[in-house]
Amino acid sequence: MEQTAPMNINRLTLGLVLLVAVESVAAPLKPATWVPLPAVGSSPETGFQYGAYVMRIFAQQTPTVPQNRLEALLQGTTEGQYQAYIWPSVYVSDGAWNISGKLGGKYWPSDYYGQANQTPDAGDSYADSALESSVSATRKVTDTFYLGASLLAEFHRIDALIDPSQADLLDASVAGQSGGLYTGLGISGRIDSRDNTDWSTSGQLWSSRLDLYSEALGSDVGFYLAQVSAAHFITLGADVLAVRAHGQLASAKTPFTHLPKPTGDRTLRGANGNRWIDFTALGGQLEWRKTLGPKWAGVAFFDSIQVAPSLAELQVSEFHSSVGLGLRFATTPDRFNVRLDIGLVDAQELNFAITVGEAF
Repeated sequence: MEQTAPMNINRLTLGLVLLVAVESVAAPLKPATWVPLPAVGSSPETGFQYGAYVMRIFAQQTPTVPQNRLEALLQGTTEGQYQAYIWPSVYVSDGAWNISGKLGGKYWPSDYYGQANQTPDAGDSYADSALESSVSATRKVTDTFYLGASLLAEFHRIDALIDPSQADLLDASVAGQSGGLYTGLGISGRIDSRDNTDWSTSGQLWSSRLDLYSEALGSDVGFYLAQVSAAHFITLGADVLAVRAHGQLASAKTPFTHLPKPTGDRTLRGANGNRWIDFTALGGQLEWRKTLGPKWAGVAFFDSIQVAPSLAELQVSEFHSSVGLGLRFATTPDRFNVRLDIGLVDAQELNFAITVGEAF
């Protein structure tokens, strides 16, 4: 009887050691790695894109905490557009907080086609020279619920690339026609039960964000931007069915460079997003993801979006659409992908987009 207690303690200790060992085997820490990629891409707005993209993924410290990341991009295009950005993302307090940011600038010639869901074929050419920065802190409230706040600061200078006397669309009546300093605060929230942020195969993502630019904070003009999004990912064997709905609202004084619009690499693949901008945008996406191997995957997608002056003026018959196919190549074990998508826009134009990361 006197030896029973020590034997039980030894068995308990051995059991705990084995349990820790099993957990260590089941959830190994992910090592640090570099992801260098040529920043080669294409879209109707930019033409051919060239440059360098590098992501540093730092060694994982705890199995339940995502890895810290630092992304950098240096890129030019055949349309004479140039940009350079860095995006750090760091987890602190055992993953309870995520601190992320953006810092960079661009010289971005483009065209303004007016503010509508149907626009003329030719626009007024301008160049946006911008410096942009933001810092965000996101708190993990529960395993799936997150709240965040951001500080935002941007400076834009808009230069006309045509004779002002020939400008039919981009005139002094357009908000943000000459650029300015825009500073503000952002608040965000999300419910995220996805199994993987790079290549989601199950779970849901509900997100919302409100950015408030205020003259009290030094902004040249006060305006707001609101965004909501809901995505659902369904596992079907080795494949995935993904669906997403999203919307945006902007206030009356929002600069034209910040108005809701589709993007040709994410929300309306293959389109020139500058063709359609307005105060309101509503869209949906459907995607079938077919796993082709450890590195490769294919997708079939349908994107749809419409812009309008207000929610009340959206019309079922006025949605723009893109239907197409895509190919994915994984650069990391978690499938951070290089993405090629070819989309038929409004059953008229066939265009493609090359970039990194999933559309949603």
